[in-house]
Parts: sequence; structure tokens; C-alpha cells
Amino acid sequence: MSLLNSLLEVAPILQKAFLSDCMVGVTDREKFLAYYPAPGLNLGIKPGDPLREGSINATAIAEKRRIVRRIGKELYGIPYIAVGYPIIENGQVVGCLATGVTTEQEDRLHSLAENLMGALENIATYTESLAKDSNDLAMASHTLADTAARMAGKIAETSQINQMIRDISTRSNVLGLNAVLEAARAGAAGRGFGVVAEEIRSLSQSTSTSAKNIFRILEEMNDLVGTVSGELEKTMNRSVQQSTRIQELDAVVQQLRHMAEQLREAAALAGRGE
Repeated sequence: MSLLNSLLEVAPILQKAFLSDCMVGVTDREKFLAYYPAPGLNLGIKPGDPLREGSINATAIAEKRRIVRRIGKELYGIPYIAVGYPIIENGQVVGCLATGVTTEQEDRLHSLAENLMGALENIATYTESLAKDSNDLAMASHTLADTAARMAGKIAETSQINQMIRDISTRSNVLGLNAVLEAARAGAAGRGFGVVAEEIRSLSQSTSTSAKNIFRILEEMNDLVGTVSGELEKTMNRSVQQSTRIQELDAVVQQLRHMAEQLREAAALAGRGE
């Protein structure tokens, strides 16, 4: 029995041996001898139909080599990959064994990979932007914390000056009191001096009251600065933690992008029948 006749015998069995649905065709040099369509891939070929010029069967016979070709759905309405293998007996090509499988699953896989890549690209862009904003926030928080610390130092300096004013007020009050006593002893001759002494005492008391108010305000400001510094430190710590988490997220996204790229390449290889 010739090799061509043997293939005609085993073609129906061969079709069922494939893992996926596969169409099988056997031809001689001019026409189809047998055609077994797959459930999802039926090109409407009938035994006796002539080989079309440039078809995968005619090309494999003419070039005496295995031909793999991806066919778009615009030709038969179904995208598929076909393989034409020349049947050679005694050094002569006597026919061709053709097989074909649909690429709908591979096309869906490729589309999914492309969509996944696009989504991951967007996520990566947003993550990079968020990481930059987080770093900027951390730097701003650090700057504000330094500023708050300097403000606390200036308040401390102001408190020292305020204490000096209170000391001067106390001394002025004592001097004014002594002047009043001396004016009283001097009698009529010291009246003018007594008026001045009373004004000094009055000014001293006013200064003391103002100094106390300033000191109270400074203490309140110092408390507020302390509260701001504490909150800024918390914010800075959270910003650092957030930046770390974002970097970890970016690493995961990069891994996913690599996996998606591998998925896309696998889909492309499957689409080329490699």
C-alpha cells in the first residue's frame, strides 16, 4: 500500500488523536482526496475539489517542505493556523497532508495579554506619580518639622527677653516706691518728684501686666508649636511608610508587567504555531 493510501486510511483516526479540534485534509498533487472538518473549523472543502494556486497545500507540494501559515478570518470567516506537509514517495511528492486548528483561543489570550499590559502600564504610571507625590510630602513634612523646631527656639529666646522685661518692671516698681517714700519725706519740696515716682510705678505695673500677658501668649504658642511638631512627625512617619508601601507595590506591578509580557509572547508564539 502506498504512503498516500495509508494516510487516507488513518486520517479519521489522526484527527481524533489531536488534543484540540483539528481539521485534516489529504490531497494528491491536484485535488483533495479526503477532508475532515473540525467542529469549529469547516472550510467547506469536499473531496475532488482542486487545489487553489498559492494555497498551503499547493505551496507545500511545490516547495517540497513543511509550510505553516496563519490565516485571518477575512478569508473563510474563521481565523486558523494551517500546516501543509508534503507526502514524498521514492523521492517524488505525491500529495500533501494538511491540518488546521482555530486560533480563536490564542487570539483571546493575546487580546487579554494586551489589555493586561495596558492596564498595568496605567497602574505603573499612577504608582510612579503617587510615589513622587509621597516623597514630596515627606520632604515637605520634614521641612515643616525643622521650621517648627526653629520657631520653638525663637519662642524660647523671646521668653528670655520677656523675663528681662519683667525683671526691669520689678526693679522699676521698687525704685518708684522708694522714690515715693523719699518724696513724702521731703514734704512740699518733693511733690514734683513724687508725681514722677508715681508715674514710674504706674508704668512699671503696666509693663509687668503686659509682660505677663506676653509670657502667657508665648506659652500658648509654644504649646501649639509642640502640637504641630508632633503631628508633623506623625505625618512624616506615615509618608515614609506610604512611600515604602508604594515602592513595594511598584515592584509587584513590575513583576506583573513581566508576566504579562511573557503571556503576550506565549500567545504570539502559539499564534505562529511555534
